[in-house]
Amino acid sequence: MYVIFLIFGLFWGSFLNNVAYRLKEGESFFLNRSKCPSCGHVLKVKDLIPLLSFILLKGKCRYCQAKISLRYPLTEIATSLFTFSLALFFKPFNNPYFFILFLFYFFLLSVLFILALYDFDTYLVDDRFLIFLLILGIIFISYHFYFKIPFPDFSYLLNYFFILPSYLETFFSSFLLSSIFLFIYLLTKGEGLGFGDVKTVFTIGLFLKPGDALLFLVFSSLFGSIYGLIIFLKEKNLKKPIPFIPFFFLGLLSVILFGNYFTRLYIQLFHF
Repeated sequence: MYVIFLIFGLFWGSFLNNVAYRLKEGESFFLNRSKCPSCGHVLKVKDLIPLLSFILLKGKCRYCQAKISLRYPLTEIATSLFTFSLALFFKPFNNPYFFILFLFYFFLLSVLFILALYDFDTYLVDDRFLIFLLILGIIFISYHFYFKIPFPDFSYLLNYFFILPSYLETFFSSFLLSSIFLFIYLLTKGEGLGFGDVKTVFTIGLFLKPGDALLFLVFSSLFGSIYGLIIFLKEKNLKKPIPFIPFFFLGLLSVILFGNYFTRLYIQLFHF
C-alpha cells in the first residue's frame, strides 16, 4: 500500500521542482505550460512523466537533443523518498490523527523543499511561502490546542528538560530558533546568513517542541558544516555564501525520522 506514496512522490517532486524553477525565472506557477529551457518548445504529457520520460529520452530533450539536467530526476527521487519515509513513519492509514499529522509535516517539508531549491539557486527566500508556513503553523497549533492533543515528540526524553505549558512549547521553539539565528545574523552583519533564514527557522519552530528544535539545530548545523567543509576544500574560499534552507530541510526530516533513535542512543551512551 505504501508504494502509492513512492509513485505519488515522483509526480509531486516534478511539481515542486517546476514551482522552484518558475519562482527563479519569475514566471507564473500555474498559467504557463512547461517547456524546454534550451529550445523553448512546449512539452507534451509524454515528455513530463516523472523519471520515466528522462530514462526513455536518455536524458535529452525530444526536440533539440539538449541534455536534461540531472536535477529533474534527482529531485523527483528525493521527493518520492521523503514522502514514502514520512508515510512509513506516521502510518497515516492507521489513525485519523496520524493522517492529519502526516499532512501537516508533508506540506511543511514540501514548501521547505521548494525554498531549498530556490535558495540553492539564488540565495534568496520568497516571503509568500513563509506566509503559507506561518498560516500552516498557526493551524497546526490551533488544532492541537482545540482538541487538547499533545504536540508530537520526536526526541524522546530531550523534551522533558523543558518545563513549559503545552500551549507555549512550539512558540518557545520558534523564539529559541529565531533568536539564535538572529544573533548570528547581527553578529556577522548578514554575512554569515540572511534574514530570510531567521524567518524560515521561526516558521519551522511552530511545528517542533523545544527538545526537537535543539535537535533540529544540531542536525542542520552538522549538514551545513559538512557542505561548507566540502566547498572550502574544493574552492579554498571561506567567503562563498552557503544556502542554509537545504540543510533546514534535511535537519527537520532527520529530526522526524531519526530524532528518537539518536536521542535514545545518546542517553544510553552517557547513562542519563
